[in-house]
Amino acid sequence: MMGSLATFGYADTRTLHELQWAMRVNPYAVIIDTRLVPYCSWSSTWQRQSLEVDWGQRYVWRGDWLGNVNHADPKKSIQLAHKQQGIAWLVRQLERGLTLILLCGCQQYERCHRKVIYDLVKVQLGARLHDFQLGQSVLTPQGPGIIDPTIPLDVHRARNRYAVHFPCYHPQRHFFPDELSPLS
Repeated sequence: MMGSLATFGYADTRTLHELQWAMRVNPYAVIIDTRLVPYCSWSSTWQRQSLEVDWGQRYVWRGDWLGNVNHADPKKSIQLAHKQQGIAWLVRQLERGLTLILLCGCQQYERCHRKVIYDLVKVQLGARLHDFQLGQSVLTPQGPGIIDPTIPLDVHRARNRYAVHFPCYHPQRHFFPDELSPLS
């Protein structure tokens, strides 16, 4: 089974709670720290040493490969330190069935190197990497439904389970990506 890929920017104050919950419910989740320098000046929670203590082997620093070498100069474009090596490593981990949670300090995903990394992995894996969207119609083993739009997309991905709304009540509403298929 292919793993999932999620991203979290810890400048968003909800991130800590969502990350902790995802790590609790998904034993195959691993935090991949993509910061070139794994340090946070305003919170020790996000420093490499704290993350290593809190998560042990479920925390991996890969900023040496996936960090943005131009992070200090927002005028420069995003450039990953060792793009080929880093993306190839992520793909291998996903193929092992792990859920990878890309971590950075940026709040705005669209302007962060996490988006560049996600897009490069998506190109590499194509349709093998499930990429459902909020509110998307899907077919589940229980029938048709929609991906719950009230839960952030990266929370679905980090848990490696998608919450689905059905037209009428059904006791099971969480499904692995492999159990879902898109409906047009």
